[in-house]
Amino acid sequence: MIWKRVAAAALAVLMLLLAACSETPQENAVEDMGTVPEAEIAPEPDGTDDKTDRASVPDNLPELDFGGRDFRAAQQTTRTYEFYAEELTGEGTNDAVYNRNLKIEDRFKVKIVSVDYDSLSSITNDVATLVKSGTDAYEVVSHYAYRAYTPIHSRAYRNWLEVPNIDFSRPWWNSLANEQNTINGILYTATGDINISSLLTTYAFFFNVPVTEKYGITPESLYSTVYEGTWTIDHFIGLTSSIYEDSNGNGKRDDHDTFGFAAWPGISCDAWLPAFDQPITVKDEEGFPVPAINSEKTVAALEKIFQFYYNTEGGYGDVSSAENEVNMFAEDCVCFVPSIFNDAFTVYRYMDSAYGILPYPKWDEAQEMYLTNSRDQYTVIGIPTFKKDDDLTLIGTIVEALSAESWRSVYPEYYDIALKGKYSLDQDTSNMVDLVLAGRNYDFSFLFGEAECVRIPYLFRDMMMDRDVNFASRYKKMEKSLKANMKKIRGYYE
Repeated sequence: MIWKRVAAAALAVLMLLLAACSETPQENAVEDMGTVPEAEIAPEPDGTDDKTDRASVPDNLPELDFGGRDFRAAQQTTRTYEFYAEELTGEGTNDAVYNRNLKIEDRFKVKIVSVDYDSLSSITNDVATLVKSGTDAYEVVSHYAYRAYTPIHSRAYRNWLEVPNIDFSRPWWNSLANEQNTINGILYTATGDINISSLLTTYAFFFNVPVTEKYGITPESLYSTVYEGTWTIDHFIGLTSSIYEDSNGNGKRDDHDTFGFAAWPGISCDAWLPAFDQPITVKDEEGFPVPAINSEKTVAALEKIFQFYYNTEGGYGDVSSAENEVNMFAEDCVCFVPSIFNDAFTVYRYMDSAYGILPYPKWDEAQEMYLTNSRDQYTVIGIPTFKKDDDLTLIGTIVEALSAESWRSVYPEYYDIALKGKYSLDQDTSNMVDLVLAGRNYDFSFLFGEAECVRIPYLFRDMMMDRDVNFASRYKKMEKSLKANMKKIRGYYE
């Protein structure tokens, strides 16, 4: 039966990690994660073995000997799993990172060292301080994307595009993010498959199989709609807008009732504009970012989602918290919720009910792709300007090697094996995950969202939380400041 296959696939998504709390109340951050148990490598549908195929792809790096030098990576303690594993533990993901590092250390005669910071603010602030003092503290630094503005303000990062032995055309680099974040030939922060957080923070739609089937919505019908290209926001609203039951019988709508869709009107709202292919910024003819959010589509999208969340029977935008958004789904109170993949490991792993995964709906059928975004908490890597030209060959070689080996052996532990291997018996689920990840939309504005970009990447979220649909008025108040600040951003990249 389909629900059993979906349940099996769900187990795949459940097993990656554990999360802790964010540094800010609004952001339910992906802070930490566990590991995926060992799994047999299942062949791809065409009979090939993807992990074996990846292992045969060379990185084309020269064979260099760095004489036992340390390669120091500064990172938050909650994200050390990306660069470092202290020892073999028998857990698949940990051991993949450990073995990756050992392989690179032996090949290039280096020692990979983790320089740990307790918080996001401490690491981003310390980069600027160390640059001013000229202290050579580490080779690279990694942190959440949304705090990139702190070191960039201080001119604390070098340009990745000037680093030898880095090839951003290779599959282990996240070309979507890196292209968006390259301005005037300068890329201060890079991201790739060494940053597994870009997978974990990706938004998708999750559906509760028994609850949806109760209302005549089957997994087969949902998958068919996606394949046909008709999985649009209007179709979705039509499917769910009348689904409501006063489950606890108290005569009022609350978090214990049953809804077609439920969401806390906070951080998950960041994904709506990317899903509708509405950019927040675009690059002008000179390649510099300019605001693009002030459009008819943005206004129409805000009004549509607002009406769905607050003025339809089956849409419930009054969920009390981001935590309850997830709990309602796990407790069989809702058909559909927006979730990042990490939610599967913090709550959904304990569900009795089967669930499935879908991409965010498109704006209309004319939209070519199903799109989404990763939370602004995906990890980026910078090279501090206290590193001299003589250091760049070491940095480029080791980061490229680590990224390539992550693509070959670490990422498959999370994605190809865990999501598509032994536990994923349903090809539809595998296809849905592929669609979601292929459509991740990265907007440059998130790097400066809390600074020069005056929260425009969060404007949709902020207006939903304020129950304000007067976009023209809201934007007019910030437009002058935004345009002036965009000129400041230009200065950082000239």
